[in-house]
Amino acid sequence: MQFLNTGRARTGWAALALFVLAACQQGPAAPAPPCPNIVVVQDASEITQFLPGPGRDLTDVTLEAQIADFRGFCDTDIKDDRSGTVDVELQLLMVATRGPAAVSRDATISYFVAIADKDENILAREEFETSIRFEGNRNRVSFGEELTQKIPLQPGQLGDAFSVFVGFVLTDDDLKYNLRKRGR
Repeated sequence: MQFLNTGRARTGWAALALFVLAACQQGPAAPAPPCPNIVVVQDASEITQFLPGPGRDLTDVTLEAQIADFRGFCDTDIKDDRSGTVDVELQLLMVATRGPAAVSRDATISYFVAIADKDENILAREEFETSIRFEGNRNRVSFGEELTQKIPLQPGQLGDAFSVFVGFVLTDDDLKYNLRKRGR
């Protein structure tokens, strides 16, 4: 068997060898600046929606959703005066289940992202709404939400001076329901 374009392959290997040699001469890379801590708020990590009215048993449920997992990445840009920004990229994995009282195959949920300082003082909070479609006869769907939060840094500050909190937007009744469900 014969390979075509062997000249390109040799050039590629030569370039790879030069890259490895250059990397060895540069020494170890500086560690990346720290990222903000990302926290899914436990009491707001689930939401249960019910039919309008006082009923709150299983037959009244129209939708249940939870934040099942997340990933977070950050990129820090520091200027000469040591100020800058940290961009936090969030990927949230959510799971939604259509309840027995649901009359539609579509649903909407709202979630929040809040930025806090080390003392957990909320500096910024934004709400997002997402639509869910239960295709065909599916009553459970997983889906992802991706968003980026830009946090300004004062001179000398790094990403670990902040926390990013994520959860569903809940009413007082929603929160009480979650707390009762967890035995609190």
